[in-house]
Amino acid sequence: MKAVLQVLSFDVASKALLAILGILLIRFMPPTEYALYTFALSISAVASQTLTSSFNRIYIVAYKNLNLDKAQVSFLGLQLLGTATFIILGIPLSKSLGVAYWVVSALIVATCLSEFSKTFFQQGLEFIQFSLVEFFRSVAMLLGLLLLILVVRYELRAWQVLIIQAIAMLIVFSPFVSKHVTMGELIKVPKALRIAKVIVNGSYRYLFGYFLLLAFFSQIDIFMLKATANDLQLATYGSGFRYYIILLLTLSAVHTVLLPLVQGARDSEELNAIFDRLKKMIVIFSLVAIIGGWTAQWFIPWVDGGKYPDAIIVFRILCVSAVVSFAFSPHVNILMRYERFRFLFALISMALILSILLNLTLIPRWGAIGASVATLISSAAVTFPIYFQSKKIIRQLLEANCVL
Repeated sequence: MKAVLQVLSFDVASKALLAILGILLIRFMPPTEYALYTFALSISAVASQTLTSSFNRIYIVAYKNLNLDKAQVSFLGLQLLGTATFIILGIPLSKSLGVAYWVVSALIVATCLSEFSKTFFQQGLEFIQFSLVEFFRSVAMLLGLLLLILVVRYELRAWQVLIIQAIAMLIVFSPFVSKHVTMGELIKVPKALRIAKVIVNGSYRYLFGYFLLLAFFSQIDIFMLKATANDLQLATYGSGFRYYIILLLTLSAVHTVLLPLVQGARDSEELNAIFDRLKKMIVIFSLVAIIGGWTAQWFIPWVDGGKYPDAIIVFRILCVSAVVSFAFSPHVNILMRYERFRFLFALISMALILSILLNLTLIPRWGAIGASVATLISSAAVTFPIYFQSKKIIRQLLEANCVL
C-alpha cells in the first residue's frame, strides 16, 4: 500500500531520531531519574491516549455522523476541556512527582494539540502532512536534548527532558494554528459541550470508554512496577520497553493508514484486499523482530553500559508481543467501522483485570521480566478476540454480498 509506505518512510525517519533520543536518555540519565521519567511519561501517555486517541478516533469514525467538518475547532476545544479536567483531578500525584507533575501537565496539553493536527490531516488522507508533523516534532526534540546534554552531561533530569518534549510539540503545532484554528471558535464552550452530549448519549461512549481503559491497559505494567518493585526494576523495564516501542513503529504507520481506508471501503471484497496486502508485511515484521531479539545481547549492553542486564530478556519477550500485536491488532479497524464498540469495551475491561492480576502475581517474583510476560499474555487476550470478531464480520458481509 503506497500510503503505508509513505507514512512508514517518514515514520522510520522520525522514529530513528526518537531512537537516538531514547538511547541518549538511557546512557546519560541516572537510573533513579530514568525511573521517574518512565513513570512520568506513563502518566502523560494515559492522559494523552484517553484525551487524544479516543477523541481523535471518534473524529475519524464519526466525522460524517457528527458533522465535524463544521465543528473541527470546537472538537479540539472539547479535548482541551477534558485535558484541564484530567490535570485538576491528578493534582494529588504532585506529591510523588513534585515539579515534574506540572511539567507532565504541560506535556499533556502540548500532546493534545500536536496529535489533533495529525488527526486533521489523517482524516483528510493527507498522509504527507500527517507525517511531517511527526518528523519535525522528532527533529525539534532531538536538537533540544542534544543541546541540554552539552550543558548538563550526566546530570540529566527527567523534568528537563519533559519540558523539551512539550516545547517541541508546541513549536510544530504553531503553523497548524495559524491556518486552521481560530481562538474565537476554540473557546466556544457550549458548542464543545453539545458535541460531548452527542458522544455520551450515543454508542460512541463505549468507544471513548474503550480508549480510556486501553490507555490504562497500555501503561498498567509500569504503574504496577512503580507500586510493587524498586526503581532499578522500573528503569530496566522502561529500557526494554523503549526498544519495543521503536520496533512497533511499523504498526503505528499501519494503523494510521488503515483507519480512514477501512472507513472508506465500498464493499467486503475491498476490505479483504486491504488486509491481504497486510499479510506480506506481517512476515517481514516477524523477521525483523526475530533479528532484533537475537542481536539484543550485543546492542543493549552497548547502549546502557551494562546498567540494565535484564532489559535483554524483557525486550525479547516484548518482541513476541510485538509480533502478536502486528498480526492481529489491525483488525480492530473493522470493528470500529461496524461500531462494535460495546464488544471492544467489554473486551478491554476483562483484559485490564487480567493484566492487573498477572502483574500482581509475576512482578513480586520476577520483577521487570514478570511485567513483560504479563504484557505478552494480556495483549494476546485482547488482540486474538479482535481478530476472530473481525473475520466473523467480513464472512457475514461476504455471505450477504453486502455493499458498504
